[in-house]
Amino acid sequence: MKTKLFGMLMLAVLTLFGCKEKEQEAQITMEKNEAPDSADFDKKVAVVRAFFQAHSDEDIEAQSALLADDMNWSPPAYNGNQWLGKEDLLAALKGYHDNFDNIKYAEGIVMPDSTANGFWSGSVFPGQNANASASVIRVYGTWTATHTESGKEIGVKFFNLSSVNDDGKIVQSSDYFDVNGLAA
Repeated sequence: MKTKLFGMLMLAVLTLFGCKEKEQEAQITMEKNEAPDSADFDKKVAVVRAFFQAHSDEDIEAQSALLADDMNWSPPAYNGNQWLGKEDLLAALKGYHDNFDNIKYAEGIVMPDSTANGFWSGSVFPGQNANASASVIRVYGTWTATHTESGKEIGVKFFNLSSVNDDGKIVQSSDYFDVNGLAA
């Protein structure tokens, strides 16, 4: 009986260590196969930066040229999580251009003693979903402007998720900021 119990215990221990080894091998394989492509990330960040600069310049044509015709946009105001299209985004941008002057974007996450990077992609956590892909660019920053009618200075913290296709066009964009803060 002791021999059977010892045998079962050894089998359990070997199975446990065998599974751990396979998990570690899978993690190492993922790391080797998914090395970050910094050039791809930089190329996509350049598209997003150009789009934001065109917004600061109030150049709706330049912005339109950076958007794919079939792009999807999720606006910052809750709308039942309905995705809108390119024309909807361009209309919203024109509204900002018509109502604000001196539009400026400062990239980065403001920390007590510094400003951290404003563009991120890929992930480490959670481990089962970790990836080194630049398929979705996470954007952090602050928009400021002057309300044309009142002359009041405004500012809003900004978060965005953007995807850029191989043609250098934004194909998906989801904005997060306090829309009501702008109205105030």
